Amino acid sequence: MYKFQEQLAIGEENEMKLDSFLAKWFDIDRVSQEGQRQGIDRLFTRRDNKVTYRVEYKTDFTASRTGNAFIETVSVDTQQKPGWALHSQADFLIYFLPLDGLIYAIRMPQLRAQLDSWKERYPLRSIPNKGYSTIGLLVPLRELERLAVQVLCL
Repeated sequence: MYKFQEQLAIGEENEMKLDSFLAKWFDIDRVSQEGQRQGIDRLFTRRDNKVTYRVEYKTDFTASRTGNAFIETVSVDTQQKPGWALHSQADFLIYFLPLDGLIYAIRMPQLRAQLDSWKERYPLRSIPNKGYSTIGLLVPLRELERLAVQVLCL
């Protein structure tokens, strides 16, 4: 069973690793609770041109073993609450595979544009939690690599 608090702590630890690594290129600011409710974890400002991007972080340990990313389409099935792939207001997704040290930087609109096609080609999985499940597509990592504007090694 998925343990939300445990996963949250792991996620926060990996967010700090990403912040440290990506700070080579960007000034990085955490967002407010309101920003987090919009599916935004950080604001990245490029040092060269001062353009700011809204960024969502996702950390996936399982993808390194299975070769598939979990693209969340339903966050809470009992409420039909949209998952991050549909809900996030971020400009970019930073999808991190800590066991491989890989970081995929993907424009969220391009990821969303693939969802209908992926739903036809890739399986849905349900991850149980206390009293609800999270649902997502198992998308091969090669698809993320194809969409990524950049793939980095941590």
